[in-house]
Amino acid sequence: MNTIAEAETQTQVFIETLRRVDIEIESAIETLEIINDNETLRAIEEGLQDIKNGRVIKFEDFLKKHGYEI
Repeated sequence: MNTIAEAETQTQVFIETLRRVDIEIESAIETLEIINDNETLRAIEEGLQDIKNGRVIKFEDFLKKHGYEI
């Protein structure tokens, strides 16, 4: 027979497992939304091509270009 403490521990483990599953489901949904958005996919592909071709700037330079102080 389970004690109250054991039952509470099992309940807490179950709740934490459900929270983690919820996070994974949300992540999968977000991934599917991105995969189904042609504009976003095209922008990602362009960005990866820019990186591959060396068309990048330092983050600090980006901040300066857009008026942020570092």
